[in-house]
Amino acid sequence: MPVRAPKDRSAKSIQADAFNPDTLFAHRLKILMAVIVFLFGSVWINLYSIQVLRTEEYNQKLEAFTKSYLNLPSQRGIIYDRNGNVLVSNQERLSIMYYPPKNISTAAEWEMAYRFVDYFTISTENLYLRDLQDLYILLKPDEASAKITDAEWIAYRDGDLDDVDIYQLKLSRISEVDVAQFDERTRQAYIVFSLMNKSPQNSLKVIKDDCTLSEIAFLSENNTLFPGFDAQIYFDRSYPNGLLLSTLLGTVTTSKQGLSSESLLYYLALGYSRNSSIGKSGLEAQYESLLKGQDGLYQVLYGENGLAQFTEVQSGSVGQDLYLSFDTDLQVNSERIIAQLYDQFKRESVRKYLENINMIVMDPHNGDILAMVGLGRDENGVLYNDPTLTYTQSMAIGSTIKGATVYMGLSEGVIRPGEVIDDAPIKIAETKLKGSWKYLGKLNEIQAIGLSSNVYMFHIAMRLGGATYQYDKPLSIDISTFDMMRNYYSQFGLGVQTGLDVPFEATGYKGSATLGGHLLDFAIGQYDTYTVMQLAQYVSTIANNGVRVQPRILLKATQHNSDVITYENNVKILNALDNLGALKRVQMGFRYCIDGTLCGGLRTLPVTSAAKTGTAETFVLDAKNNLIDSYNTLMIAYAPYENPEVAIACGIPNAYSVVRSAGNACGEVIREVLNYYFSRNN
Repeated sequence: MPVRAPKDRSAKSIQADAFNPDTLFAHRLKILMAVIVFLFGSVWINLYSIQVLRTEEYNQKLEAFTKSYLNLPSQRGIIYDRNGNVLVSNQERLSIMYYPPKNISTAAEWEMAYRFVDYFTISTENLYLRDLQDLYILLKPDEASAKITDAEWIAYRDGDLDDVDIYQLKLSRISEVDVAQFDERTRQAYIVFSLMNKSPQNSLKVIKDDCTLSEIAFLSENNTLFPGFDAQIYFDRSYPNGLLLSTLLGTVTTSKQGLSSESLLYYLALGYSRNSSIGKSGLEAQYESLLKGQDGLYQVLYGENGLAQFTEVQSGSVGQDLYLSFDTDLQVNSERIIAQLYDQFKRESVRKYLENINMIVMDPHNGDILAMVGLGRDENGVLYNDPTLTYTQSMAIGSTIKGATVYMGLSEGVIRPGEVIDDAPIKIAETKLKGSWKYLGKLNEIQAIGLSSNVYMFHIAMRLGGATYQYDKPLSIDISTFDMMRNYYSQFGLGVQTGLDVPFEATGYKGSATLGGHLLDFAIGQYDTYTVMQLAQYVSTIANNGVRVQPRILLKATQHNSDVITYENNVKILNALDNLGALKRVQMGFRYCIDGTLCGGLRTLPVTSAAKTGTAETFVLDAKNNLIDSYNTLMIAYAPYENPEVAIACGIPNAYSVVRSAGNACGEVIREVLNYYFSRNN
């Protein structure tokens, strides 16, 4: 018999099954159960991994997270001069420290603070009314709260005043009479208590500094009376030569001062602790990364008695030693010479407004700064040396710039070697007659430098600016010449940073006016201003046959108390002048100044030399705020002329006033310093 095929289900029947609520619910329930089983399975697998398979790993992480560590500072590196003489060293300072015992109460700390002042002297000299008001709020909270009115408490509850407002109101109403009830012992104990609770909490707190050996011995013998207290050795910077170069060497923060707020995050990221001593200024700040020692790292554990115990994890190391370019003997005697001359100058009535004398002695071949003086007298009449003035104080430099101006004129081809120009004064419309310090006759560029002709430089500037000079007519120039001149001057180090390794170096003021007369002033050093450091690099470039070297103070760093060099500040050549023929003419001009009268004072030196003087017009204000004409005096030199060993620059702002001319004080400074240098070496 034939088999009967099953009947096909109609489309209507299939559609009815698809939308059956019972069928849909059962299908979705199965999916949900599968998801739940999967999620719970994942959780159980993770729990098993954490609690069984990775137990040891997580225990180690927990232990590491809950460990407490402490950094103890090490000594900073020693700073020497070029000959190994100590400029900055370290001196031990004994201090009493406090690290809070575990779970110690506030009452127990107050009790210890009172006990501490019974045995150790604590000065309350720096305890002010504001501190005593805090003490009043701390010890007499009810009386302090009573000073707030009912209306103010209502405003506080309503949210119109906050905790800070209430606290400030309490402070404003606590009078000197209120705090007068605190006796000396309570005030001393408050100081100790405040230091014990100084933030951060888990750190060593300096309670008493500069302790005597007897105080430390007493603490050691009676340590059970002072749980948490211990002695610690810190190191302060010491200066065997007193204030010699002190402003340049700089300062460091104390352990109490620690990291400054503006640089806190930066130094914490480098691994410093909050109470670390860091370089705050000068070379201490400039070379912080070298001078800073490696802090000792200690793990803090607590014994059964609750006292902290410190286990060394990483030993500390002393910072690197620095060797500077200075010659201490030359520095000391340069200061002595200039101090004597300073007193001599100040006795002259025309030097009433002379404030300071800036001078630098430099090796032109490698940029070593051998001596640096910025000598003046403070408001109390005490002489001081601030060498930072040599690279932060700028002034118009007058005729010292003429060597660079002649080099520029020769290099641009606006004058020919040996070209003679008449020194007759020039007159531009609506300006005063512009001339040299006297009529010098007809002269070439070498004579123009040596005799200091302004007119010769004026003609160079006019030719550079494309001007056609006519007596008493307007002077039309190409203002781009200002940029050209600055570019040439910068090749000598004028108007740009010299690269001296200090935290801050000034570049001087750049004039903005662009009239023809200003261009002429620019060519004789009466427009932009420069520092004595820039002058030193300028004359060194001339002495070094056109090679401009970056001046340097740091020579090298070594491992502490060893000869192992860890860093060398190598000689850096910044640029070299292209036109050596023009430079030779400039050198001859500097030598011509010695043969003449302007630099003739250097002829008494035991070696040959080359130099250039400078005088710049300026002004000062007298006691009645009246403008008084004054003049900067400058000189640059190098010696010996044939094979330069040293270059020297001197600048004296407001060296004399009222009169039109006075003796070049810088000439005396340079003569005496170079005479000492070469006489000593011979």
